[in-house]
Order: sequence, then structure tokens, then C-alpha cells
Amino acid sequence: MKKIKKFEPLSVMRISAIGYGAMGLLEGAIFSVMFSMIPMMDPQHQTMPRWTGMLFGGFAIVFFPILFAIIGAIAGGLGAVIYNVSARFVGGIAVEVE
Repeated sequence: MKKIKKFEPLSVMRISAIGYGAMGLLEGAIFSVMFSMIPMMDPQHQTMPRWTGMLFGGFAIVFFPILFAIIGAIAGGLGAVIYNVSARFVGGIAVEVE
């Protein structure tokens, strides 16, 4: 049985940023489709111009991955630091490897 005693916070931040950025890209694509459909819903009672749906849709594709990557990197780094501090007191996570 092996124990994980420490995580390098910067490496966890990089992996978290990539993973959360990919999730942000997926969510941005979903929101892009939703925002693109808004102007087509009810043309008679339209309160915003038709181009705003496409603008928000394009913005979601760019903004969500960046936002998710930043938040994921911060959360991953803090999680690694918290794990490292707590592992000193109670030991690391026991893992069986082959």
C-alpha cells in the first residue's frame, strides 16, 4: 500500500485548468445554442435586437472556457494546498498500486 503524501499545487492547477476549461467549452457551446435561439422564439413581442442572441452566443463560447479554467485552477491549487497541510497531520491517502 502506497500513500500520497503531497500534491504539487502548480501541477494540480494546470490539470484543473485544462479539465474545467474543457467543461466550460461544452457549457459555452450549450449556452451558445440557447442564446442563438432566443431571437427566433417570438418575433412579434421581441424586446431585444436579433443580433444580441448571436453576440451572447459567441461571447459564451469564448468567455465560459476562460472563466471555468480560472476558477478550476484556483480551486485545484487551493485543494492541493489544503490536502498537503491536512496530510501532514493525519497522513496521506492510501492507494494500492500494482
